[in-house]
Amino acid sequence: MQQNTILNEASNNMLSNIYRISILMTTPSSTEQVLTQIVDTVKEGLGFNRCSVYLINKEAETLECKFITGFTPDKEALVMARPFHLKRHECIETRVVKTGASILVKDFELDPTMTALDRKVTARMGRGCTLYVPLMIKGTVIGILGVDKRQGEPEITEHEFVSLSIFAGYASIVIENSRLYEALLHEKKFSETVLTSSVTGIVTTDITGGITSLNPAAAKIVGIEVGNTALLHRDIGEVFPALPGLDRIFPAVGVEEQYLESCEYHFRKHGGATAILHINASPLSDDADRVLGMLFTVQDVTSLKEREHYLQRVNRLISLGEMAAGVAHEIRNPLTGIGVVLDILRRRKGFLPRDRELADEAMAEIDRLESIVAGLLDFARPKDFNFEESAINDVVGGMLFLIEKQCRDQTLQLDVRYGDDIPPAPMDQEKIRQALLNVVINAIQAMPGGGNLSIETAYRRGDKDMRDSIVITIRDTGPGIPEATRERIFDPFFTTHSEGTGLGLSITHSVIKEHDGTITVESAEGRGTTFTVSIPIKPHTNGEE
Repeated sequence: MQQNTILNEASNNMLSNIYRISILMTTPSSTEQVLTQIVDTVKEGLGFNRCSVYLINKEAETLECKFITGFTPDKEALVMARPFHLKRHECIETRVVKTGASILVKDFELDPTMTALDRKVTARMGRGCTLYVPLMIKGTVIGILGVDKRQGEPEITEHEFVSLSIFAGYASIVIENSRLYEALLHEKKFSETVLTSSVTGIVTTDITGGITSLNPAAAKIVGIEVGNTALLHRDIGEVFPALPGLDRIFPAVGVEEQYLESCEYHFRKHGGATAILHINASPLSDDADRVLGMLFTVQDVTSLKEREHYLQRVNRLISLGEMAAGVAHEIRNPLTGIGVVLDILRRRKGFLPRDRELADEAMAEIDRLESIVAGLLDFARPKDFNFEESAINDVVGGMLFLIEKQCRDQTLQLDVRYGDDIPPAPMDQEKIRQALLNVVINAIQAMPGGGNLSIETAYRRGDKDMRDSIVITIRDTGPGIPEATRERIFDPFFTTHSEGTGLGLSITHSVIKEHDGTITVESAEGRGTTFTVSIPIKPHTNGEE
């Protein structure tokens, strides 16, 4: 009767110990939390004061101590810092891993199976009777659980052996679950990091087209703050209206396993700005290949398109410049000859006054043609540039006296804003001043009845795609430039004014290009025009990158 009572108490104690660690399987727990609970249970429930847990590191082929208690802090730190190598070290710890069998050592000095390493560790740690049991999952050893008594303490009993072996089986399951949980957390965090760090916008939807998530890049592209949930659960077709192929992907019966090939889509952001997007879509499926929704990748290629457009314009103007230079030379030679003949005729005696007046008018027209030819040559082959470190605010300031009177005469409101802390940049001051003046004169001519003219300088820090630059913005409130003619404003001889040769903006473009800069224009009919000139702050390299 007494023996049955003892057995019942032992059984209840074991069940209590197993329950203590089993509850960890119902709540997400880290491996560290699980090992702490296991060791505490071994100490409090099974009565061992000294306990250690080792886990296998498959990649390093080592057996690493993950938790140890009951020893002095310096000894515990030493054990944690020195793992056993499964191939090089022969000891009871590695033997348990290799054989998958428990090992009980009652006396390290008398046991003939003990190695030199076993005796060395025993002397260092002061081990007495020692027991190691394997931690196994589906027949595979994942680590070992060890306990020992101090030298001079009673030996480990058979009951304690059995109890620890049973406990280790449940502990193995809990440890493996915690490692799987940590692996899932790591994978989830990695996926979130990829999505968060991606420069490509990523939008996911459910099978009906309702948005389920979007990463920060997608939020930036559509023009909302990161973390804003306003678009969640909205239909993808509301965010990207008239996106080609949506009706094929999301038919009335639900999503189909369709792919959306890359398409170019003009998108109006929150706030009114327009962007050019490249959008792809592919199905989101589970392990059973059931379609759960769609994944849209969105790239803002507006800057790329603008650069392509700018390069096309530069190449076109280079071709026009080469042709213009040839034509200018061909015209200049006959003009010189005609001028010489007219000059000779005017010097002859007996030349009638009326004929002399006609000759003077012809000479004036020749001079005008010479001026046009000179402008053509300036556009096609600019004269040598005198690059020196210059302050853009001084350049702009030196241009103002040339336009202030004209602004007053036309009742134009002139607003000049100088940026602070703009570093000097290598430039030809006179040519940059003339280039900017050509743009300003065009703006003034566009507002004969008055309006607002603003000139602003600023310093723009670069990034991986753009260098540090000086930016000059010239903005008017004139009638704007019609879209049909906007692409031609930098072409030589293109003008909408009754006066002028149409070479001003062409020469401006050429000068800015020689400074390795860019000039862009934004305009809409009835909403004025904005020219933006960007000049990089770097040593001039004659247009070479």
